[in-house]
Amino acid sequence: MKIIQIDGIKGLISAVFIGACLFAGFVIFPGYSAMYLWNRYLTAEYMFPVLNLFQGVLLWAIVAISYCILSKKGFAVSFKETPELSDEELDKILQSAKFGPRMPVIHKVIKSEKIELPKKDNEQNYASSPMSSIEKTQKEKTEDDIISKIK
Repeated sequence: MKIIQIDGIKGLISAVFIGACLFAGFVIFPGYSAMYLWNRYLTAEYMFPVLNLFQGVLLWAIVAISYCILSKKGFAVSFKETPELSDEELDKILQSAKFGPRMPVIHKVIKSEKIELPKKDNEQNYASSPMSSIEKTQKEKTEDDIISKIK
């Protein structure tokens, strides 16, 4: 359920202004355009009667509703509410994201100092950090211990 909160006179005036603009933009302007086109072309050429603004709005409504009925696609805009997650479901999703089966592997890849690149013609291509090999092995052992504890 969507809730719109209007606070005080300023909020009420803003809501009325927004409603008037939407009404003018989607009803009055197309109605005025339909009235103008009708009066400009059909009254001079085929001696049709002259329309006023109200009749132009009705003509616009007839055209818009006919298009919606005859169109196979229907309305281009649909209003749906997505089901909301409860706090428990959200916590479960977050926990599974934190300790998912790939998380230790991703953590190890991110923290590793040595990234192996695809080999070409039996060459060893890799990028490494300037850490010493002793620091690497100690750090790898502690990371492996942490990963085994998580499992």
